[in-house]
Amino acid sequence: MRLFVLPLIIFLSLGSNPLSAQSIPENPGRKIFPSPVDPADALLVPKASAVTGLATDSPAFKFVETGDKMTVEGRYSEAKEAYRTALRLEQMNLPLWAAYDDTVIAEYTQRKRREKLNPSVERDIEPIFSINRVDSYLELGTLYVVGSLQNVSKGLRQKIQLTVRILDENKRELRSESGTLRSFDKGLLPNESSLFEVPFKNPPAGGKSFRVEVTAWE
Repeated sequence: MRLFVLPLIIFLSLGSNPLSAQSIPENPGRKIFPSPVDPADALLVPKASAVTGLATDSPAFKFVETGDKMTVEGRYSEAKEAYRTALRLEQMNLPLWAAYDDTVIAEYTQRKRREKLNPSVERDIEPIFSINRVDSYLELGTLYVVGSLQNVSKGLRQKIQLTVRILDENKRELRSESGTLRSFDKGLLPNESSLFEVPFKNPPAGGKSFRVEVTAWE
């Protein structure tokens, strides 16, 4: 009698049993670190004015920032106006008041220095005198420069003095003489005219022209 042993074949199907499919447990040692700060975001870090300490969240900051920049560049007039605008928004900021005062002083000093180095005068055109006629003649070795002067101002002008300069062909002064009006003692009323005569005894040789100007009055 023969015995036949059938091999036992066990089929394991991982998919057939729901309990056999398990998820991988999370590594308890894994940590999530924040990403590095974007360089562009670094520009968003609040900053303050170097002069007044005003923070960026103040509505006056942009004006203070402009004032700081103009001050560094020596543009004090523009800095003053920027600080003035900022003060309308931050009236209680004492450092801002100090910065404004400093620019006012710096602007004044800068202007005075500029005027000293490059002096100039600007004013409305208001003539005081008008020399209406000038002539000359020679008599007995004396050159006479004669003419008429008018007061075109709005007030009385007294003690008027004139200076006549003899010039050579290159407009260089050879000699000058001073004279007064015939009405020197009483002066000239508005729109009034008077004659003058300035003598040159033994006039210089080489004289080609002359210049007449009012040099003093009251």
